[in-house]
Amino acid sequence: MTHKLWLVVAGCLLLGVLAACAGRGPARMFERTVEDRFSGELQVLSLRKLGSSEPLARWKGVYGLYVRDRADGEPFMVRLAQDDSAESLVPKVEAARREKNAFVQQQRQALASLRAAGLQGDFFSLKADSVYGKPRWNIAYFADMGALRHDQPLFGAAMARGLAGVMRAGLQPPPQIDIYPASARADYVDPLGKGYHGPIELIRGAPQTYMQSQDDGSTALWSLDTQAIAAPHIVSERQPALRTACYGAIDAMRARNAFFVQDGFYIVPSGNLYRDYGIPEKLRASGLRQGHTSFGLLDRVDGHMVLRGIVTQDAPGLDDPYAVAAVYEYEYAFATDTLQVRRLTPAA
Repeated sequence: MTHKLWLVVAGCLLLGVLAACAGRGPARMFERTVEDRFSGELQVLSLRKLGSSEPLARWKGVYGLYVRDRADGEPFMVRLAQDDSAESLVPKVEAARREKNAFVQQQRQALASLRAAGLQGDFFSLKADSVYGKPRWNIAYFADMGALRHDQPLFGAAMARGLAGVMRAGLQPPPQIDIYPASARADYVDPLGKGYHGPIELIRGAPQTYMQSQDDGSTALWSLDTQAIAAPHIVSERQPALRTACYGAIDAMRARNAFFVQDGFYIVPSGNLYRDYGIPEKLRASGLRQGHTSFGLLDRVDGHMVLRGIVTQDAPGLDDPYAVAAVYEYEYAFATDTLQVRRLTPAA
């Protein structure tokens, strides 16, 4: 290696060391300050540099200091600027701790409301304003998806009654209930153990704010809905016969849905569900598509667990984006992994 190349390598190594020291310096100062001022009360977990998308640029600050309160075991985050000192850190920690206490109290009250409505099983609740200031209440419920392949429902009778009780209780804001696969439980150990999501939780090994979790439905496969209203433009209004056939079939699916008749709610598939079971590929193999205008519901037909839905065939070349060539009703059987498609015939 030439002398010049050695100088370049040495320079790069030195810059790396300096960068590491620059990052470690504030971290150690923050840790010492917390240890000195909050002796035995707080445990420093980590110090991370925050990006503008965590969750949005309105979260001003360069660092996120993650701390666990030994009094209740709850972690929380303190947003710190690059020029924060030991003196400015203390009031920020105290303020963040007060916010955490109020947030946890709100979550425990929300959980008590769900328990009073009869909810049980593996779930956790998150009731908080979104990053845009809109009140939201999310419930993450975990169920064994393997039951469907054995023609068994996702919920037992008692759990279904509890879910229905929550949806009928008039809670505000109305809770959004998402169904996650039981295989994902390990990613949510802490909130599942408490029954609620704190201001910060370790999700999939990384700290996640409640605002991030509000929009993280990456593994949810179903959601519960008391109405299951279909999209308004599955078929163009300029195709009245096809449109009538399409929405007539949807109305029939909704009216006869076994879970709505029994429990008072529909079980609606997410995009993840379609992907995981290969529904788009199966539809394409039939020459069809499954897109944002489709409609689907979990149902029980003749003792079998099935996904029933509507899919349309594109009509390329027309000036109406909602025009279709045909409308089909499909039924996917989980136990046999088979898909049946039936073309709807418009009334004459």
